[in-house]
Amino acid sequence: MTMYERLQSIAKRENIIVGVGSPKPFWDLKKRLDGIAVPFVGVSVDKRTDPALTMPDVGSIVAIGMSYNYVYERLDDGKYRGAVSAGAVGEDYHRILVKKLEVIRDELLKNNKTMIFSDTGPLVDREVAIRCGLGSRGKNLSVINEDIGSMFFIGYMLTDVDHEKWEAPEFIANNNICGSCTRCIDSCPNNAIENGMCRYEKCISYITQKKGVLSFEESSAIGIQIYGCDICQRVCPMNGNCKKAYSPYAWPDIEELLNMSKSRFNKVYGHTAAGWRGKRTLQRNAIIALGNMKASGMKSLIEKYTHDDRDDIAVAAEYALYRIREI
Repeated sequence: MTMYERLQSIAKRENIIVGVGSPKPFWDLKKRLDGIAVPFVGVSVDKRTDPALTMPDVGSIVAIGMSYNYVYERLDDGKYRGAVSAGAVGEDYHRILVKKLEVIRDELLKNNKTMIFSDTGPLVDREVAIRCGLGSRGKNLSVINEDIGSMFFIGYMLTDVDHEKWEAPEFIANNNICGSCTRCIDSCPNNAIENGMCRYEKCISYITQKKGVLSFEESSAIGIQIYGCDICQRVCPMNGNCKKAYSPYAWPDIEELLNMSKSRFNKVYGHTAAGWRGKRTLQRNAIIALGNMKASGMKSLIEKYTHDDRDDIAVAAEYALYRIREI
């Protein structure tokens, strides 16, 4: 059994997809990234595109993907509930992927040098995934795997194992995997997908994560999203084979969220992918969501926040009251 076959055996047992790629620099990506500011990224373009700048003796890259293609049922209990992206529901996927990569390391590469990353490394995860054969780039800018779609988390590991030693089959990305379909582009409420690029300032997922005061247009765009957005992936036909599930984190009770102490928030959300942004930003979004759903029953609670000494919270409350008055 080759190293690659053993790798695939582990992946099947761990319920993930896995592939191996070359550590050569991502030259085409470097050309695309030059001069582009990407939010939440603090490393240079050179380090984002050259694996050797992170591990000088890197010989190959192992990438894994884990599906999160779930549709979470919404409770019909009369409470005002906001929405959270499926990728941020439950235990923080960063922790889970690290554990999966550690299993591969311990069973297959315990005598080799490795570096493990899960949305924390310098390289561009989606580009790594494509090179390693996890899928092809879709019009929604996500990596689409022909078996599990595009709703999967990505993690990777740099190793000092020579790429040839894996005996992995060559993967050729399908540059036309979407065909003539444009559902993701057409369905984005804020027209964030344009000319094969994401206009981050218009992306609802990004807006829910950015700090500070949101403009009227940004507040209107996020709808009832408290964290993240799945629209461009949910409408993709490749993600049609989804599973139904339930989680209290998918549709949080807004009143409960607004009344949470910091310690309670950390206990409830600290282990989730949404928790990293902190209570303040999620509460800002929750207040805005009340306005967008015209939650007149929460008017008195919203009014309280108009006197908050934090500008982002106070402005969110003013926006919410304005939308409620439109009824």
